[in-house]
Amino acid sequence: MGQFRLLSFSAGFQKNRESNFQLTREESKDLLTEVREQCGVAEALILSNQDRTEILYHSSRPHEDEIYAAIRRIKAGVGLPTETLFQQNCNEESALTHLSELCFGVQASTYGANPLYSQFLEAFELSDQVGLKGILLSEWKAFLQRTNLFLSKEVSFQAPTFSVSFTVADMVAELVKKIKQPKIAILGFNGMGRKVYQNLRSRGFEKIVIVEKTIQPFAGLPASELTQFVYEPFEQLANVVRENDILISTLENEDNAIQAAHFDTNFSSVKILIDLAVTSELSDSLQSHSQVVFFELADIYQVIEGKMEINKSWLKKVKPLLQQQSKNFFEWLDKKKADEILEQAKALLMPADEMGPSFPKVITASKTRVKKEILSSQACRLVLEQALDKMRARTPYKDLVSYDRFVNEFYQYN
Repeated sequence: MGQFRLLSFSAGFQKNRESNFQLTREESKDLLTEVREQCGVAEALILSNQDRTEILYHSSRPHEDEIYAAIRRIKAGVGLPTETLFQQNCNEESALTHLSELCFGVQASTYGANPLYSQFLEAFELSDQVGLKGILLSEWKAFLQRTNLFLSKEVSFQAPTFSVSFTVADMVAELVKKIKQPKIAILGFNGMGRKVYQNLRSRGFEKIVIVEKTIQPFAGLPASELTQFVYEPFEQLANVVRENDILISTLENEDNAIQAAHFDTNFSSVKILIDLAVTSELSDSLQSHSQVVFFELADIYQVIEGKMEINKSWLKKVKPLLQQQSKNFFEWLDKKKADEILEQAKALLMPADEMGPSFPKVITASKTRVKKEILSSQACRLVLEQALDKMRARTPYKDLVSYDRFVNEFYQYN
């Protein structure tokens, strides 16, 4: 017996190589295979994107060290986040609740990110291919599907996609409606630049220009994606400003790359500059520029605040409904574990001989605390079921660590 455990990595908005960590589909498949063979895990699931990596597995003990070692082997030669950045969660209910909230876009720490429902379905499919989707994951998948259908009927769904990167992509999609074949450039391919690029690509924009110092930040991209954008070094920044309609800068001031001097010229058309620096040094010089429409991070936040007000009502409705549906799943999980304990306890009874009743073979005490003559098969079953019912009302089985020890202690003291 065991429980679900979760190993999580969140990129956040880190502007370093750690934020580039992501497992491809093939790498996830290789990791699942290693987890099955090296750790003896029977059920596991991996969800990995540019924002986070979630590794869920069912086991009687933690395997974070073995899993991280397997990731190092699979990602050989690639800079990895340190092991301490992978958070282990051995609280089964907490781990599954965290993933369910991510699935439906109501996780408090990531509110505003896109719901990951479709990505979870793909993760279940991959687990099934490797042979790691058993009864528990199958039931959890069914729970997510039922919950998705339930929420769509109960609440007018509005995806809370109002993070900075999504909002910028929405703005660009609106701004280019009057521009034929718009040319878009992203300055900087850090954590934020990567998210903006992915969101623009998901809206159908192609051949986006990306300006960076070197090609190193693109190392983690799939091979098929490397042909979908145009790379330009910082030395060509003046030409990039002149030749593109929309410029999105994800650089901070200390990068000292884009300057007001790049706009001291007459352009053939109006330029749109979206500067996502925390404190922009371009606002004073460009706010009154006749050929530049300038947006800074404060403008993006105003748009986000407006969208948040709209989505607050949705969040207030959907989160209690998700908790309600989750309660039903956890009750099923508790009952299943209780039934398994009951079956295990029955299996631990020594068969009765012709002269006496059956008795538990796991008793280690030198002297039992019950009279042997009352331990008939029927009496033992009755005592066992009554004790389990009492314990179920007080302690959720998912919080029990050692089921063998639990069964043994039950027989000794009941």
